[in-house]
Amino acid sequence: MSWQENINTIKEIYPGQYQIILDFATNAFLKHILDERYKYVWVYNNYLHERQEWKEYDLPLIDNETTNRVLARNIIFDFAMPTLEFKKLLPRLTPGIFLVQLNTLPKYYLDPERLKGKTRYELLSRECDYLFEIDLPSATDYGTLISADKVWLQSVLDNKNINWDDLP
Repeated sequence: MSWQENINTIKEIYPGQYQIILDFATNAFLKHILDERYKYVWVYNNYLHERQEWKEYDLPLIDNETTNRVLARNIIFDFAMPTLEFKKLLPRLTPGIFLVQLNTLPKYYLDPERLKGKTRYELLSRECDYLFEIDLPSATDYGTLISADKVWLQSVLDNKNINWDDLP
């Protein structure tokens, strides 16, 4: 079986953790899966649209109390916000996003850059009560949707509002 046969199907990637490979989904896909029963959306490695150009920003360089006016570029950061607020912001976000929907904000040591694979998903399940993690590349490419809730993933596949032959 080739990896392409795994597209838009549920596969167990670690014990109790399941994945759907998404065929060219965009940020618009999120409106179909964000669940208002979950408190937060955590976006990591978010970057500003004009990240290559030097621009003026007020940034906290030393502490969280004081900002300094600086020229900056390549600003990459994580942010978390309530799900309802994120849903309002979603239509204005630039293409490509990597996020987790969860009920408890992650502790400092849950860093997706350092924690990979089974350990990451065990921590997301145990400490954050996560519903899903999704990676939607900014260029048209395959994305991934991961969850410990196989029943929820099946409900996503069964959602009549999603055209699986032409994902939003």
